[in-house]
Amino acid sequence: MSQWFQIADDVFFDENVEGIFILSESGEVFVLEDDVSKAVWNMLADSAQSLDEMCQQIKLKFNIGDEDHVEDDIRDFVTALSKIGVLRECLVPADRIS
Repeated sequence: MSQWFQIADDVFFDENVEGIFILSESGEVFVLEDDVSKAVWNMLADSAQSLDEMCQQIKLKFNIGDEDHVEDDIRDFVTALSKIGVLRECLVPADRIS
């Protein structure tokens, strides 16, 4: 079963032409500038996401084939965001249980 993530409650973020600016609870500012990281963040801003869902959506959005192992990159990105406290692992939302 895939892990689920959501943006932490105490995180402020805003997007402009330069990228997505993220302000952590500790006051650190992080900037997402590339299209893939911004797409992943925007998915998470909409709702809690599973790693599997994020990978599938990114593959479709950017026309990435299965031979390109985007899963490892997205997992590393989400793990890094979790370590700095801007994402947190969450339970599967009830409306997503099938």
